[in-house]
This record gives sequence, structure tokens and C-alpha cells, in this order.
Amino acid sequence: MKLSKAISILLLCGWAILSAGIHDNAGSYGYQFLNISSDPVNLALGGRGIHASMDHNAFARQPAIGSINSHRSLGASYMAWLEDTGYNNLYYSYSNHRSHFGINLRNLDYGSIDKRDDTGALIGYYHPSDLSLMANYAMRLSPSSYLGINGGIMYQKIATASAIGFHTDLGYTWLPPVTDMHLSLAVRNLGISSKMDAEAPKLPISFEADLGKNWDFDQVDLTLELGGVKALDADIKGVVGVQVGVMQMLSLRGAYKINYESQNLSAGIGVKINKLDLNYGWAGFQDGLNDVHSFGVAWRF
Repeated sequence: MKLSKAISILLLCGWAILSAGIHDNAGSYGYQFLNISSDPVNLALGGRGIHASMDHNAFARQPAIGSINSHRSLGASYMAWLEDTGYNNLYYSYSNHRSHFGINLRNLDYGSIDKRDDTGALIGYYHPSDLSLMANYAMRLSPSSYLGINGGIMYQKIATASAIGFHTDLGYTWLPPVTDMHLSLAVRNLGISSKMDAEAPKLPISFEADLGKNWDFDQVDLTLELGGVKALDADIKGVVGVQVGVMQMLSLRGAYKINYESQNLSAGIGVKINKLDLNYGWAGFQDGLNDVHSFGVAWRF
């Protein structure tokens, strides 16, 4: 009964979002940094890579996925984002295969920006920033189904105006009767915010679905993932991602994004040295925007 209710809620939320089309207030949503993938594995796989990174930071985008495999990891990443901004990410993930607990800290740093008066004279600087501290809990409902929730506080500051709020994500993962296949659904960025000046920023609510399949060969494993995202203020977007692992030491990643504005290709590489994972991700941008690079390290213990 609990499982059927959980699936029904997720599907109803997804149907409502998918049928909503582009919202009248498109472009007026705040806290957009919650939808940026700073982790190099996710970045290389088109902003998705949910099943390829389930033992690390994937719970930040799919709350149920961390409970599938037993693991313990601590990781950090840095991404050189658009227009000289920097995205920092720190996480801890622990699963005993029955339940998962994780913590994720994200910060988008815009650097110092000139503040000028009406005549254009420099009168100082301001330092915009976005911050989220989030916790995750996931549990196994049955051998083939997992349910998870994220909950956290967020902060946004622009010049002298700021806002604080609470955000939560709901996720469900199902293992179909097909070897090494995963289907995941999530509703993200639900919550509330205080006012910034006279109006509270709207949260960028989205419904997300990911399907992954893994094949194991002699010294090579292949993971294919299909992802879809529908946000309230945007059209449906899709991602096709591939990860090729060689001798459980080297991972080559690439993805193609569908219906993303100014984006299409991404790629990356990962190297495992004993219990240390080193990862790099790249995403190409068009229309005069700079490409994005992300570097990360994770310790499995």
C-alpha cells in the first residue's frame, strides 16, 4: 500500500508538471542553482548520470538511488561555471543496502561585482551567492523498489537583497525484471522561500525520469542512460548518456542533450586509484558562452 501510494503521488505530480506547459512566469524563478550539476560525473553525462554515479553524489538529483548499493564515500568537486562563476560541492554518502544517509553542501559563487551609481561611477562591490545545505534519507521498500527524500535549507543573496527557504525532493527507483536495469522518477525543488525585497522567489520545480541499463563484458562494462526533465518554466529536455568502464579502473563518459538551449555535447573521464576516484567533466556551450569544466575527487572507505 505504501509503495503504491508513493508511485501514485510521483506520477500525479509528474503528470501535472508535464501537462502544464511553459509557465506564464517563465524566467522569474529563483534558486536556479539547484538544477546545476557541479559533480563531474553528472556533468559529463549531460547533467544526469543518475545510475552511473549512484555510489557517490547522485542522491542530490535522485533521492532514492543511494540506497541500492552498499558503500561509504566522501567527495568534493569544483566547477568553473559560466561567466567566471564557481560552483563548489561537498558531500558524504553512506548506504548499508537497506537505507541511505547523505549530506550535500552546494555553493554558487559569483565573485565580486562592481556597484555603480547612476552616473557610472564605481561606489563599491557586492558579492552575490547561492547556498544549499541538504540531507538525504532513502530506504529499500522491497528487493526491487526504493524510496528517498531530500530536505534542506537554501540561501540566495543579490546585492543587499537576500532570501532564505526550505527545499525538498522526492524520489523513487524501481529495478525491473531485466538484469542491471534501473528506472528512477523524481519530483525536485518543492518548498517555500522568504521574500527578497517585495516578492518571494519561486522555486524551479521539475519532474525527472531516468532509465539506465548496464552490460558487463570480460574487462569492459557499458552503461546506457536515457534521461528526461520537465521544469515549470521550460520545455521538456532529454539526455542520452554513455559510460564505458575498462578493468574497473578507467571510465569514459559522453552525452548528447536534446532541446537544451545553447547546449548539446558533454564528456568526461574518471580514474580509480585504490580507494580514490578522480573525475573530470566537460560541457560545451554555444552562442558565445564559455565551455564548462568540473574537477572532483571522492574517497571510498
